[in-house]
Amino acid sequence: MRNDDRARADAVLHASAGEGHIYSAPGGADVYRTATRPDGTARLVASGEFDMDSSPCLQHALADARADGATSIELDVAAVAFGDSTFLQTLVRAHHKLRRIVLVGPAPHHLRQLFDLTGTTDLFHYAT
Repeated sequence: MRNDDRARADAVLHASAGEGHIYSAPGGADVYRTATRPDGTARLVASGEFDMDSSPCLQHALADARADGATSIELDVAAVAFGDSTFLQTLVRAHHKLRRIVLVGPAPHHLRQLFDLTGTTDLFHYAT
């Protein structure tokens, strides 16, 4: 891991919140993660702007979900105000490590456009 990558990863704040966990990054990006259900599904709710500096909070949430036994992720993206190639790369890597990723909620136009332009739309399942 490069020093700048380590600094970004170290900047992620993690806190328990009720029965879940909150991961926050500088700039206002947050991910709330619920405990993994018995069927192996973890639900994550992402909000804010996800770029190279803030995507590590999503990376940490996904890694912790896998460590807790999750084989499937439901990711609510309705409140994602921005997602760049780092955000997409995080989702693609998670897709390769997990059995299933379901994007929940109405996906913002900019995310649908990102998926369409990069040919990654079919990697994910969608639910509203």
